[in-house]
Amino acid sequence: MTTFGARRVTVTQGRQCGFRGRRGRVPPLELPLDNSPQTFSPPADFTSRNFPFYSTIERPSIAVILPRYPGTRITRLIQCPEATERGRNFRLLAEEELFQLLDFLTGYLPESLKFHQTLLTYIQDRVWDFNFYVANNWPDDAICLHFPGMTLSPHGLMFESVGVFCPNDRLELLTLLRNEDILIDWSKPLYINFIHYDIAEELMRLYEGTGTIERVVGDVFMCEDPQNESVEEPNEDADPDIQVRPLKAEHAEGIYELYPANDMECHEVFLRLISTLPAAGVFAKESLAAWMVQSYYGAMFSMQTKPEYRRKGYGTKLARYLTKRVAERGYQPFVVIRPENEASQSLYKKLGFRKLYQTVRMTFMPSTWQDEETKMSQVLRENLENAVRQLTIEQKIVDAFRNEDAITITHEPEVRSEEDENPSQEQTEGRIEMTELRNEEETTEEQSAENPEETANDSNQDDGVTDAEYAE
Repeated sequence: MTTFGARRVTVTQGRQCGFRGRRGRVPPLELPLDNSPQTFSPPADFTSRNFPFYSTIERPSIAVILPRYPGTRITRLIQCPEATERGRNFRLLAEEELFQLLDFLTGYLPESLKFHQTLLTYIQDRVWDFNFYVANNWPDDAICLHFPGMTLSPHGLMFESVGVFCPNDRLELLTLLRNEDILIDWSKPLYINFIHYDIAEELMRLYEGTGTIERVVGDVFMCEDPQNESVEEPNEDADPDIQVRPLKAEHAEGIYELYPANDMECHEVFLRLISTLPAAGVFAKESLAAWMVQSYYGAMFSMQTKPEYRRKGYGTKLARYLTKRVAERGYQPFVVIRPENEASQSLYKKLGFRKLYQTVRMTFMPSTWQDEETKMSQVLRENLENAVRQLTIEQKIVDAFRNEDAITITHEPEVRSEEDENPSQEQTEGRIEMTELRNEEETTEEQSAENPEETANDSNQDDGVTDAEYAE
């Protein structure tokens, strides 16, 4: 039995896992066959590249108990209930295989940066419950997925969003994703979170003729040397009333509400990020003025400054502070910036960040799904028209009955008794009062008809305007 974070797995006796990366076969992970814990160290050639953070990764010790029946296949005893073990072209990775995937992704840095850091935050901090898949013929078919791709989707389904990586010289492997019909339902919308631009282009080609695609493009800027002098916080003219401190859980609600993409990330993930990963705020006289958080996919994101505190250099303070904290935790500091945001690009260049490539967030919307929405709207419109038509008919019936009653009342006085021919003074006064009351009602109805705008909002019915529309 292997203890790994909050999950347990059993492993086959003597099982080894190896794969072939860009630079040759990587030594397999040797799982110990006794109860003594051992630490896994990455190969030297991986740590000698321009990613010093990789050598600081703490590999958790893996204590293994011999299985009761030798030859038993690896199983995951605790997993997400919605997880599917195997699709048509992909299989779910077991916990002890995650380090092989991490080493594989390290061989393709920096192109694999987003997927690599997503896996690393999962291994080290378990910010969110992801499931990682590789091709059935992996590592020969070097393509991997993770579900969900983001923490919030319209229907809350795990397989409704996905993250994907494959080498840029193996883009033909994306046909495995396009032909995957067990894990992914291509007849419904699919959300893909921040993939390499080349991968996005190939997926667009494969999706051509199926539906529409919405894209958001960002530039990936990475800090290769977080310890350089430009990242250090200058001490001159330090204002004691301005402090950079870690955020607390109490700040999550306000930060989430102002996050521009809160339709793709849930409130709970901000609570987890603040309590688990580096997250900082600039406090001006104890009031939160600006903030920034590290995401589950590794990027430093959600940098925002309240309007009254802008143009004071707080963004630079935050970026310096968080860059160092992220690096100290063993992660690679990087950000995703819109191409048109020249101010942010200039800020991070001064701090030693350089542009790597473009990344894309995509939404695939099949035409059949649009047709279903159109049909649903048409049904709702027809139902509304039928309801209005029914109400009109009922109103006409009510008006007809009222007219009949009026005719009956008008003709009743023609049939009079002897007493009616000589009405008493009280009866005469009552008829006069009734006539005056009817005249007043008719006058009121005529005035209402002449001024419809004055009576449109007399009821308590909501007219569609809320206080939030006027809030700033």
